[in-house]
Amino acid sequence: MITNSSPNSGLQYDVEENISHLMTLARLALEKGDFERATAILEMGLKVCEEYESYVSLPYIYDILASISFALGNMNKAEHILVSAIEKLVQIGTPDDDTQMVDFQLRLARIYSAYDETVLAEIGFRDCLNKQKNKILDGDTSTKTGMLYVNVLFWYGLHKIRSSEHLTAKDLITSAYDYSLKIKGLSPYQEMVILYTLADLHMQLGESNIALQNMKSAILLGKGIGSTDMPRCYLKLAKIYINLGAWINARDSCKEAIKLAGLFHDSMVKSEAEYLLNTINDELA
Repeated sequence: MITNSSPNSGLQYDVEENISHLMTLARLALEKGDFERATAILEMGLKVCEEYESYVSLPYIYDILASISFALGNMNKAEHILVSAIEKLVQIGTPDDDTQMVDFQLRLARIYSAYDETVLAEIGFRDCLNKQKNKILDGDTSTKTGMLYVNVLFWYGLHKIRSSEHLTAKDLITSAYDYSLKIKGLSPYQEMVILYTLADLHMQLGESNIALQNMKSAILLGKGIGSTDMPRCYLKLAKIYINLGAWINARDSCKEAIKLAGLFHDSMVKSEAEYLLNTINDELA
């Protein structure tokens, strides 16, 4: 039988197999909490990719390396990794609106936002948003594209909160939530986080009735997954009830926040809820 195989194709297969093996070793190290070993293995994988010009796994290696740096709170290193990743993807001819490219740009924008580099953050968020919008307008209805669009809207919204642009933030995060319902791609935890953020925004904008509905929905989701964020959710609910003048409901929510904070060993929320409960009891006395 005549085949199209060649020594080069065999070598390429061996290289990709070796890279795949390195990524497996890195995942095992991560499962054991050995971030240093995982990083060293992944950096070795990058060198193999470069040496043999095998770029299939390259974005995924950069992805994991950036995630490790984010998890460790090393934003400087994460920034360096993401800039290197974007430069390399451009060098090997990756389309500007490729999902992995946009994801890296979004993470970079988040870092600039955290550093209060507002101009760079704005440019990054807006560019990511336009790219994902254009894909959807061109008929891309995939969950992958939709979820990245939701992520861009949400993180851009958080950036606007940091910039005290609460109305714009509300529009962005509401759009994120509405579109997520269309594609049904969110986990219950992700949906809970968006609803909590919307409740906080509506409360700050004096729209306490809407905030109440958001917070009740968030709590319903949190209960379903046994989220450790429940103490904070009930504390927020108590504050919303105070704004509505529903002091008895506020007291009950505050008591629930204290109880759950004790259960989940959340001393910060417990302390704040106890202080708030004293204020509520004074009002009811």
